Amino acid sequence: MKLDPFFEGLKYDGHRQIRFKPEKALYGDVDHSYKVEFFHPGWMFRKPVEYFQIDAGQPTFIPFDKTLFNYGDLKVPDQAIYPNGYSGMRLLAPDTLLDKRFEFMVFMGASYFRAVTTKQGWGLSARGLAINTVGGEPEEFPDFTHFWFLTPKPGDKIFHFYALLNGPSVTGAYEFEIEPGETTVMRISGSIFLRKVVKLLGLAPFSSMFWYGENTHPKPLDFRPEVHDSDGLLIEQAHAPTLWRPLDNGRELRHSVFAIEGIKGFGLQKRDREFKNFEDLEARYHERVAVWVEPIEGFGRGKLHLIEIPTGEETWDNVVTLWEPDIFPTSTEPLRFAYKLNWLKEHEHSLAKVTASRWGEGVATTEVLNDFVFVLDFTKGPVPANKPQGWVPDVAVNIQAMPRCSTNASWPIQRPAAGVHSSSSIFHPPRSCWKSPVISSTTKIPFPSAGTTNGVDSRISCCGFASVSTLRPAAPFFHVAI
Repeated sequence: MKLDPFFEGLKYDGHRQIRFKPEKALYGDVDHSYKVEFFHPGWMFRKPVEYFQIDAGQPTFIPFDKTLFNYGDLKVPDQAIYPNGYSGMRLLAPDTLLDKRFEFMVFMGASYFRAVTTKQGWGLSARGLAINTVGGEPEEFPDFTHFWFLTPKPGDKIFHFYALLNGPSVTGAYEFEIEPGETTVMRISGSIFLRKVVKLLGLAPFSSMFWYGENTHPKPLDFRPEVHDSDGLLIEQAHAPTLWRPLDNGRELRHSVFAIEGIKGFGLQKRDREFKNFEDLEARYHERVAVWVEPIEGFGRGKLHLIEIPTGEETWDNVVTLWEPDIFPTSTEPLRFAYKLNWLKEHEHSLAKVTASRWGEGVATTEVLNDFVFVLDFTKGPVPANKPQGWVPDVAVNIQAMPRCSTNASWPIQRPAAGVHSSSSIFHPPRSCWKSPVISSTTKIPFPSAGTTNGVDSRISCCGFASVSTLRPAAPFFHVAI
């Protein structure tokens, strides 16, 4: 059913006038229970979604009801036809969790959803599925068209529901089990069928924003030192090093692909948590939530994609991650998957951790025409009992940058120190793009235990690569294997 022209034509300010009445929430009459509030179709959110509740195994349709909304100053024409469904929903935790109203999750628009914790605020978004995000084919955004809620009981810790995903190329059934808290945990499982062949299919996709950070050159003329929802991608592998990939905003789209067999976990992180590094009292970027995916089924061999799109402002998401399985479903053979999705402050591990990455121009000489310095700060993590005082862990740092003379080449700025191995791939640009490289050694600086701030235990200074001046890297790639 097409949305009435009045609601379809609403702009942002008009649509936000329509507010759900909190006292009308679904399950609002159940003590110490989860509650559901709905969004009204309009503006960008024009597709009605059907909702059902399941009692004793029997589903009951939840019809649209205009009396659930306050329309504010909007003058809805008498002849306007109201929608036949809602455009999305928000979930509220039981009042016993925080002794106050706590909205912790929203599903709205296509298959997008996002969550917060009791400590961290709104930031990046997740999706049910990604189709043709890159690769030349038009991107497809399948929709969650139906939801079925299992009616919660007083005192339930988990809110449980099902969803149907539909798009021109795909259909799928999803199951969600959600528990909010200091870490909001989602257990997501499902089966996907393809209606037709697609170029790229992505499980557990995320969208985030990175405008600029400490490693961005040049920075915009803005009063804030940094502006981003996430600052890096963390990857834990079963049979290879843990990888840290800082985000950046360059002049060209960057598409990084990590071929992995045995993925233990991955997620966009937010490691910078100091207010002084953002100075934004309204957006509060230092409190944005991070995510961590723990695969359970359907993540055997595949590729993890990181896509960074150039942006000149903070309004739109410009960072995408997704997991592409090696084997796609068909119209008769489904892809079954399951994963645990954690919304949290940060995923912690027992290894050394990159806390900051910076780069800039070095000292130019007649022999080194275009020299750059790269500085990575680490914490060393839990120190093994047999290590001497002042011990600094070995890490492999591989830094790559895009030359202006080629849009698809990259080259090593610094070679790993002797005895240290890196899993990053290295591609060399044509000879016409560079002169003979001058590589200087890596310097590891262990800080005195009482002489540092921000928990930094060591610093790695990488210096080198002499090239013609046209090869100034716009935004180097940092792949750190720990």
